[in-house]
Amino acid sequence: QFHASQKGFSLAELLIVIAIMAVLATVVMMNLKGGEVTAKEAALKGNLDVLRKALQAYRADHANFPCGPSDWNSGGNETNFKRQLMWYTNAQGAVSQTKTDAYRYGPYLQKFPENPFYNGTDLTRKQAVVIDVDHERIMETLQTAVAAASGNYGWYYEARPGLVVPHLGGGHFSDDYVNY
Repeated sequence: QFHASQKGFSLAELLIVIAIMAVLATVVMMNLKGGEVTAKEAALKGNLDVLRKALQAYRADHANFPCGPSDWNSGGNETNFKRQLMWYTNAQGAVSQTKTDAYRYGPYLQKFPENPFYNGTDLTRKQAVVIDVDHERIMETLQTAVAAASGNYGWYYEARPGLVVPHLGGGHFSDDYVNY
């Protein structure tokens, strides 16, 4: 028997509660997704700062940037570039894993920074560096060149002026990140 004094929820009330929970869940998911991009942007800025400071420290010790015209690695070999920042170097920029009187500079990095926006399966591409030893562009033209590139990984490094930017290229990545 049904009595008016029985307590409970009607079907309509339950549907309203479920609808409200679905809306709240959607809002939470949207905020989490935005938080992921914000976290990647913060990591990108931090990694760029670390890399740029390492390049400035190298220049302070050697009077030029790695892979520059007067540097031991003037050809722009990527492996040697990374070693120049993570190992010991001599006055010309040649590398050694062991510190000696001749190899007394550095290391400038403990670990080579990653570009957090690379989502592929080849994780070495997060640390990949495209090295340009020929150009000395101002930042605006460098941004245009990188935005037109097909890269969506790692870093783009212009050796003469010591500029490093994310190598995200065009596509679905915004070239706004080149401004970081």
